[in-house]
Amino acid sequence: MFSLLVLLEEGREMVMVAVCISFGILFTMSSLEEPLGFDKLPSMSTIDRIQRFSAGACRPRGDDRGMGNCWIEGRSCSTSNSCNEDYEEYTGEAFPWRRHVRDVSEGEAFHRRASSLSKNRMKFGHVSDSRYLSDHQYSSKCSDRDIRDITNKFLKGMPRFVKIVEVGPRDGLQNEKNIVPTSVKIELIRRLVSSGLPVVEATSFVSPKWVPQLADAKDVMKAVCDMEDARLPVLTPNLKGFEAAIAAGAKEVAVFASASESFSKSNINCSIEESLVRYRAVCNAAKELSVPVRGYVSCVVGCPVEGAIPPSKVAYVAKELYNTGCFEISLGDTIGVGTPGTVVPMLEAVMAVVPVEKLAVHFHDTYGQSLPNILVSLQMGIITVDSSVAGLGGCPYAKGASGNVATEDVVFMLNGLGIKTNVDLAKLRSAGDFISEHLGRQSGSKTAIALSRVTADASKI
Repeated sequence: MFSLLVLLEEGREMVMVAVCISFGILFTMSSLEEPLGFDKLPSMSTIDRIQRFSAGACRPRGDDRGMGNCWIEGRSCSTSNSCNEDYEEYTGEAFPWRRHVRDVSEGEAFHRRASSLSKNRMKFGHVSDSRYLSDHQYSSKCSDRDIRDITNKFLKGMPRFVKIVEVGPRDGLQNEKNIVPTSVKIELIRRLVSSGLPVVEATSFVSPKWVPQLADAKDVMKAVCDMEDARLPVLTPNLKGFEAAIAAGAKEVAVFASASESFSKSNINCSIEESLVRYRAVCNAAKELSVPVRGYVSCVVGCPVEGAIPPSKVAYVAKELYNTGCFEISLGDTIGVGTPGTVVPMLEAVMAVVPVEKLAVHFHDTYGQSLPNILVSLQMGIITVDSSVAGLGGCPYAKGASGNVATEDVVFMLNGLGIKTNVDLAKLRSAGDFISEHLGRQSGSKTAIALSRVTADASKI
């Protein structure tokens, strides 16, 4: 006995279709116990509202498993749930994230569904129990070519190379309660540079009163400023910090503004407009010395005080920093509340006023959304990603903000996508293990933890 119950809704009318197949007998009746013709089927608009692309849409049902090759005849992916039916596809052109629907008229789609239903009906009507027919195998209409086409569309907008900006020594350590020795910070930077990372943010020239962990910025910078294998920018909140950084040997600096008025006042004790005035002074001084300036925008998706941040506000601050002279703008989800659904409109707004090649993304992993957010950012044309070794981080002025996305996890994902980073994952993992051991806790990188287990298991063999 095989039974199928389908509940379809058309406006306020409910139609119940009960299909009972037993020894080749087919019964079809509506809720009014009368034959259900094609003229009584719901309209396409209703059918389209029914979720057809579930995980098991093109797989045998649970009651068919264990039957070897004896699938029920006619159970191949019909047009009611076919993988190659009219579907929404992502294009890799100028805006790869925008959806386009195949141009299929409502009547044509309905005709295919009706024809499929009719064919299945004929098949079920003349067999005694097709469950036991060994010569009819389950088949899928998803050809290898279809799969390749989908894969190509997904990967079409991906970059071949992604620049990773390591922020662990600064953004990663600034929130640590116990002071990390200067020697440990210096060794961490050396290990990160040796792993192949092209940019490692070394420290921050802020007041020790506000961030005690980075009070040794001068000593750290003097010890690493001669490294030639990577750029070592430092954070400077104002002109005074910029001058101190240059005196310590810094060759690149960064400034940071916020898209949230409340966060700006709590973080740097001034309004957004006041902060932009400060940074114009920094950029002007840097320009005279030919020192590159990177700009950060925090709270690009949400603020711990104001909640959701409008994309237009993020675009405004990013544009102002870019026009001030920042060569690159890093967009930071400071409290990690972003999802692809909120990151996309934010990036769209910013990309309308700042060239995409001048943008970077900076995600905290509070809700585990960093990698999906990075992935969709890459599809939109972003080629620079900020991350922190071992998932270190958090902001002292953003309650609830967890660590940054782990650099090891980012590199592992990019390797899997065939995207080059020139980073040696083994050496990177070693640097993460080094700082995690010193901090007395497990690495915040899922990749590092998994690889450690694999290594440990292999040693037992």
